Amino acid sequence: MSLFDLNGKTALVTGGTKGIGRGIVEQLCAQGARVVVSSRDSAECERTADELNQRYGDGGKVSLGIPGDLGQLADVQRLAEEAVSAFDGLDILVCNAAVMPFMGHSADTPPDVFDKILTVNIHHNFRLAQAVRRSMRERGGGSIVLIGSATGHMPMIQTMAYSIAKSGVAHMVRCLADEMVVDNIRVNGVAPGLIRSAASTPLWSDPQLLDESVRDIPLGRIGEPEDIAGAVIFLSSAAGSFVTGSTILVDGGRVLLTPPVARAS
Repeated sequence: MSLFDLNGKTALVTGGTKGIGRGIVEQLCAQGARVVVSSRDSAECERTADELNQRYGDGGKVSLGIPGDLGQLADVQRLAEEAVSAFDGLDILVCNAAVMPFMGHSADTPPDVFDKILTVNIHHNFRLAQAVRRSMRERGGGSIVLIGSATGHMPMIQTMAYSIAKSGVAHMVRCLADEMVVDNIRVNGVAPGLIRSAASTPLWSDPQLLDESVRDIPLGRIGEPEDIAGAVIFLSSAAGSFVTGSTILVDGGRVLLTPPVARAS
């Protein structure tokens, strides 16, 4: 059996219909997992699940779409309950959905927007993780992966509230891992850098902005959704069975290494 084999496992992925989330659900199914795909758009959830069933179902159902708005606390609990019922239990939770409704000088961040960023990215992901804990415990354990951001590991003036929230996600990984280890539930994080997705289209679709961004990335390219999916598969499978409380930076070396521009000078 492959260390990355996920046959017999069931996963819930929030924000799973496009970009990084779509890359994650695709690779989870490719490794044999059954996947509950969630986002705010009901039609997109259904469409994504249908495509996954056609590609990986082999006559059976491997994916189900369940819409949910992580901005609404009642939806968080409902989503957890329906996801657990969908395939009679849950082994993997990937909290990928996030909000970043403001970019600009930190002092100009509207108070209600600041609150929303912290609430959705930290508080409601915390509630979702707690809501699926019992199901994972009853199945002998599980894996929770919180998708953070490289911006949570460095100062970001233009997206300060989001940066603070993602920094909180990284610490929440350690806190939840410490709390849930008694249930054999591993909790880890993945912190993406600049990834080619719908949310980052303004950066990578503009040749000048793309060139400026790549200058700061030691590996000399932006990431793809599959780069994040690979880290999630590792943390969700037997390959990552001795890893908990960690956050993996998947950013081409942007945070920890010397940028190419500085190295050249």
